[in-house]
Amino acid sequence: YEDLACCAVCAEGDWEEDNLIIFCDSCDVAVHQVCYGAGARKIPEGDQSWYCDVCTYAKRTGKSARGGLYQPSCILCPKSGGAMKRTTDGRWAHLTCALWVPGVQFLDPEGRDIIHPYAINEKRIELCCKICNTVHGAPIQCKAPRCMAAFHASCGRDCGWHMVEKEKGDYVSLEALCNKHRPAMTQKKKKRRR
Repeated sequence: YEDLACCAVCAEGDWEEDNLIIFCDSCDVAVHQVCYGAGARKIPEGDQSWYCDVCTYAKRTGKSARGGLYQPSCILCPKSGGAMKRTTDGRWAHLTCALWVPGVQFLDPEGRDIIHPYAINEKRIELCCKICNTVHGAPIQCKAPRCMAAFHASCGRDCGWHMVEKEKGDYVSLEALCNKHRPAMTQKKKKRRR
């Protein structure tokens, strides 16, 4: 089970000794220590449990939902549950959404903690997601020239659309393409016989 796990933030399954994939002992969300940031840097030793921020908050405040898990909704997409952090106004947002939506910032960038969503362009909030057909949160847009396709980062990731982080010197650029503009798979084309 642990060998097949993918990080809920970056959707990758590879790990290293200094960046393990860890699991919340309450909701079972799997995250890389670096992807989740603050709260996941130190792994409890022995029989101690590690809890994600949502489950830590639920335990501290006594909140629970059906099935015993507290699963708040993301303010940037219509989904609930998963790898989330608190926002500056006390709501919740997925780390994936916070990383991909332009205008969203972290008050603690090093620890990827305390999401500040108030620099989002107002027009982005009015966009309808091409995948789930809802106007909620803040969809991202396809990077292809003249393409207006909008989709939630979480919806695009769940559908396997092209969402790639590219390292460029000192920073990382994010490239998201809709299903229509995703790069063609490198397959040998069969020649047609005449």
